[in-house]
Amino acid sequence: MTPFLRFLGALALIAAVTAAGSAAGLNPNTIGFVYLVAVLLISLRGGLLIGTISSFVATLSYNFFFFHPLHTLTIEEPANWFALAAFLIASVTVNRLVAAARTQAERAAHLEALRESEALKTSLLRAISHDLTTPITAMSIRTESIRRRAGSDTELLEDVAAIGAETARLRRRIDNLLAMARLEAGRAHPRREPSPPADLFRAARENLPTVPMSVHVDADCADANVDPSLALEILVNLVENAHRVSAPGAPVELTARTHPDDAAKIRIEILDRGPGLPPGLEMSDVAQRGLGLEIARSLTEANGGTLGLVPRSGGGTIARVDFPAALLPAEGAA
Repeated sequence: MTPFLRFLGALALIAAVTAAGSAAGLNPNTIGFVYLVAVLLISLRGGLLIGTISSFVATLSYNFFFFHPLHTLTIEEPANWFALAAFLIASVTVNRLVAAARTQAERAAHLEALRESEALKTSLLRAISHDLTTPITAMSIRTESIRRRAGSDTELLEDVAAIGAETARLRRRIDNLLAMARLEAGRAHPRREPSPPADLFRAARENLPTVPMSVHVDADCADANVDPSLALEILVNLVENAHRVSAPGAPVELTARTHPDDAAKIRIEILDRGPGLPPGLEMSDVAQRGLGLEIARSLTEANGGTLGLVPRSGGGTIARVDFPAALLPAEGAA
């Protein structure tokens, strides 16, 4: 029902109470309680604004039809002033209390729905991850068995290596999903510590030995105040995405420097020369971003950072990660 129809319904209810009270010859005390019940019902259905307007309409009707002289807004007896004022205060107060209770109740449906949604998402992630772990382990065992029997068959060894790399990548994705689910459910918290960008870049190279990378860290770049294991997963996911869209043999560039606008942050960039950002890409669109970017975004936010994608001059994309800097005690005091 639209607000206008609810307002008309409120006026109709007050008119019905007035007509019934007049026809029954109810005294002012009795009709006052009936009006108060009507305002309560209107507040339950119409909300704060309609309930407040109805309180004033009921007060005017109360005076016009039930206080002498009838059918006029004149009030002769001083006691009637107190009666009308008490009625108006009571009706407005009841209306506000009902509206506040209704708002709180709606907010508590909403919060419960969010909790249930998060719990369901976490349970689904855990179930899916658990169910995928067993076949991936079996694939790894079979792949290693084939590699041992391949002997000097170069082509077969290359195929086995490719299968092994993709299997390891899938396992890492599952581990990332589990970590993300635990963080979002509040069951795990990042253990942040000073982490030199050069060490993070070195670890990324060790985790992705087949991906060509070029690395540069500014001499005055501070350490990142992050959980090093989660920061590594962020870099690995972003480097994998950059490598996937780059030309064969083209290196992925990693840079680290002080944030240009905030000395309390550092900026890490992963640059590629791929096709660039698709039109209309939004960081909130998981389908367009892909799972790797969604994992990187979630883990970055858990570490107090932000992740953004910007076009690269000359073609390609820059994945830009801003992390809190690990300031020295003297710098923090300053």
